[in-house]
Amino acid sequence: MQKLSLASVVFWVTAGLVLAQSDANKGQIIGTVYDQKQAVVPQARVKVRNLETGFTRELRTNEVGQYRAVLLDPGTYEVVAEAAGFAPTTVSGLVLNVGTTVSADIRLQLASTTIVVEVGETLVNVTPAASRVVDRRALQDLPINGRRFQDLALVTPTVMVDPQRGQISIAGQRGINSNVMVDGTDYNQPFFGGIRGGERSNLIFTVPQSAIQEFQAVATGYAAEYGRSTGGVLNAITRSGSNELHGEAFYQLRHKELGLKTPFNRQSLETQHQFGGAIGGPIRRDKLFFFGALERQKARTPRLVFFPQLRRITPNPNTAEAYNHFLSLETPFTQTNDGVALTARTDQQFAGGSRLTFRYNFSDGNALNSTTTGSRIEPTIDRALSNNGTEKDRTHTGSTQFTWLLSPSVVNDLRFATSYEIRPRLTNSATPQVSCVIGRYGGVDYLPTTQDDMRVQINDGLSLIRGTHTLKVGADYNRLGTFQTFGFNQFGAFALSGTDVNLHLDILSRGGNIANRFDDRSVTYRRQMGNLLASFRVHQAAIYAQDSWRVSSALTVDYGLRWEGQWNPTPEANNTSLVSKVKGFRFPIGSFDPTLIPDNPVQLMPRLGFAWTPSSSRRTVVRGHTGIFYASTPMLLFAGPMNNYRLPPGDVSIQLPRPGSTVYRDLLAVGVDLNQYSLDKLPILDLATVQRAAAGAGAAPDPFTGANLLAMASDYRNPRAFQAGLGTDTELFRNLVAGVQLHYVNTVHLEWNRDYNLPEPIIRPSDKSLRPFFGLRSGRTRPIPTLGSLWVRESSSRSMYRGLTLSTQYRSRRLQFGAFYTASQNYSYDDNERDASGVRYENSFNLAPEYGYSDLDMRHQFTGYAVASVFWGIELSATFRATTGRPIDPRTGSDSNEDLGGPDRAYKAPGVPYQRNSFRNRGYRNVDFRFLKSFPVSERARLQFSCEMFNMFNFDNVVYSGTNLNYGVGIDPGTGSPVPPPATFMRLRLPDGSYDPVNVQLGNPFQAQFGLRLIF
Repeated sequence: MQKLSLASVVFWVTAGLVLAQSDANKGQIIGTVYDQKQAVVPQARVKVRNLETGFTRELRTNEVGQYRAVLLDPGTYEVVAEAAGFAPTTVSGLVLNVGTTVSADIRLQLASTTIVVEVGETLVNVTPAASRVVDRRALQDLPINGRRFQDLALVTPTVMVDPQRGQISIAGQRGINSNVMVDGTDYNQPFFGGIRGGERSNLIFTVPQSAIQEFQAVATGYAAEYGRSTGGVLNAITRSGSNELHGEAFYQLRHKELGLKTPFNRQSLETQHQFGGAIGGPIRRDKLFFFGALERQKARTPRLVFFPQLRRITPNPNTAEAYNHFLSLETPFTQTNDGVALTARTDQQFAGGSRLTFRYNFSDGNALNSTTTGSRIEPTIDRALSNNGTEKDRTHTGSTQFTWLLSPSVVNDLRFATSYEIRPRLTNSATPQVSCVIGRYGGVDYLPTTQDDMRVQINDGLSLIRGTHTLKVGADYNRLGTFQTFGFNQFGAFALSGTDVNLHLDILSRGGNIANRFDDRSVTYRRQMGNLLASFRVHQAAIYAQDSWRVSSALTVDYGLRWEGQWNPTPEANNTSLVSKVKGFRFPIGSFDPTLIPDNPVQLMPRLGFAWTPSSSRRTVVRGHTGIFYASTPMLLFAGPMNNYRLPPGDVSIQLPRPGSTVYRDLLAVGVDLNQYSLDKLPILDLATVQRAAAGAGAAPDPFTGANLLAMASDYRNPRAFQAGLGTDTELFRNLVAGVQLHYVNTVHLEWNRDYNLPEPIIRPSDKSLRPFFGLRSGRTRPIPTLGSLWVRESSSRSMYRGLTLSTQYRSRRLQFGAFYTASQNYSYDDNERDASGVRYENSFNLAPEYGYSDLDMRHQFTGYAVASVFWGIELSATFRATTGRPIDPRTGSDSNEDLGGPDRAYKAPGVPYQRNSFRNRGYRNVDFRFLKSFPVSERARLQFSCEMFNMFNFDNVVYSGTNLNYGVGIDPGTGSPVPPPATFMRLRLPDGSYDPVNVQLGNPFQAQFGLRLIF
């Protein structure tokens, strides 16, 4: 055998992907076989072999010397090429990652001995769209706070966390419009959107980290085989067994004493234990393998109920009762966060090159006092312990994949998956909720609730290699089902509008300037009248065809077409009296049909891309892509429209007061005197009493008087994006690649809620600020006066993202790093992540000021990672992230236009509101670091000690929050003159130099974590 270096033969090897994805959870190896004179060798025999499992695929080159092995499991491969009259040549050490295509061109020699070319992993991407792979070494050795694999996506460009639900946002798109896949099957939560586990996945792992082999983040431009996303793909694969028994066991401790206090001088850090392990190996060598992983976590975090607004005022006799009540609610409590996750997998390899995989995944989470803290990190919360609850979540996921080699040039890939999730959420208190500028107390208005959903998916794709073309055709079907018991205001809810602390305390107290409790027009009361039930199904189907055409050894063109259809449920609208009031009614801004949820049967998505290597060395690649992409709609958006017009309704609330009245007076008229109840024992009013109050004394009660209702727009469509990208990568020297990438995503048909039951606004003659006024608190009536808000889910919003990414990556045996800088602009009308109700605009009759910087607009983003093996078994690794601040919307802090709706905006001139999100919050910086030392235990085993430091440099990362975001009215309505914002607007520190406690810290203060891991 003759062993040659890379420089000794004419050999190129590059790594990339086809349209950002190649065979989903698998990959491809392609190349051309040449003779010693650089002529192509047709009908050469090529054998591709996985060095870890022994999997083998045999094929021949075509008439122009090209070969392509599709649907290969990620791993390390060798390729052997043979032809009559030539020595066999072996290319060994090819690293194939998930969703990528490795190119290995081979030159045969006239010799009598076998030639072996040793190669390593390369970073040049020679395909149409850019993507980033986080491999097993990064997952195993980088510091990761919480062992949630998706968190490491933040070290890749254009990826961020959406500020509303904490889900992964890619290329400026809503988190609910991204697509997460595990082993080539859908891993999205069909009801809430985002990754399986919903918001709980931000706090617990739903797949053991030790079970993840690697994942790929694709910002834009993925293949026609994949859809249901306008915002990129996160494509993960689980580990399999191999011919060698391998495994690990670990324990990690993050103790609250191993860290610092917050910038507000409070202890906020959790004590968390995480432990578990994984094992995999052969059942029958080269044939049958197994793998399993189990991980658990137990966490306890100190929290404190604290109302910072009380520190801004001095109580007086008019406010003392409510002031003292809120003080009595300030108490420490403990938040828990426990979870377990399990993965089991088997792989069967068949003679001839076929493979069968079974996988099962289970997760369970339980968190006490976590409903209103959620993913909040700050140690204090302005919600009483009564206004909290228990979060539970359990998932079951199973998948089967059969990759069937029909011939060397025809391969079929069949995937079947089912997933089930149940999410019970319990309340700490079955009492009415009270919310105001100071905070909240009483039961959470939407608890208790239980929701479950199930997805059944079947996907089949057939790959055919014909000459220089690789064709793939296939189909995908998903059946989604859900059942829930959910409703707002189950025990009643009092809400006070505005930001005047003294006024709110006066309203809540008996006596004083406002003599009666809740006797003010700024107060609303809502009471649930439904049975909370909703159950329905959604069907999704897709057919696609795509071709990867190797025009020449330097140019590849990919093109494809995808069709998707979505069939939505039909509302159960048997409340004929209510339907007749609404259906066909001409509201000032339009009409809608509450008996209809439109289907989306025709969603066509053409896609095109190219990759060109201008020189024979293939050290530089130029790539581009464009296409149409559709996302799906989370089923939560259908829940209210499905049951609101039913008898009995599901989730429908009645609202007080009547026009021109107050909550106190409406209830007093039906015999309920709120002055007779203390603040801690407010009454749970029976439904009939509230219905009589809404109808008015002496009137025949209509049970739906004052009801707030939801419906879908008659022309509702799924989100659709036009994407385009252009970029280049260059290998500056061996193992170091630098590149630039442009992204453009223009998305239409985005969902937002609009209240149709509003009168046209007026300009009051006395209002010199010229603010449009609806006057619903002052006596003006709605178009249908007996009903409250009629929220219609429209698909008329849009967004536009433009980004430029500069990147550099280096990968060798001892050092691996990547650094990415993204400059971007993101505009939108609205960024809600499937809001259940309510609106976010100021004026439904003038939406132009809403188009501004998106909540997801992050102008500058710098991320990266590094892993280095130094000496004496020591390994150092780090991740870093720095971003500019998110936008701030300058709000008045009260319902200035009296539409009982979304936040009102400050004015910069009479009649001229500020554009949405026209101010900017503070930025964010973080460095996480890991020190790891290995101690050999045996020839095949080693024990590792690790020390991780999260927020290593203890960056404060304090951002403006709460009432410090309120600008005020901007223009004085009495004079028309500018009114400066209050001193608290964007106030960072108090006069004594300490941070204003109304603000919050993003992330954690410094905290250390220690761990032990046995690897064999």
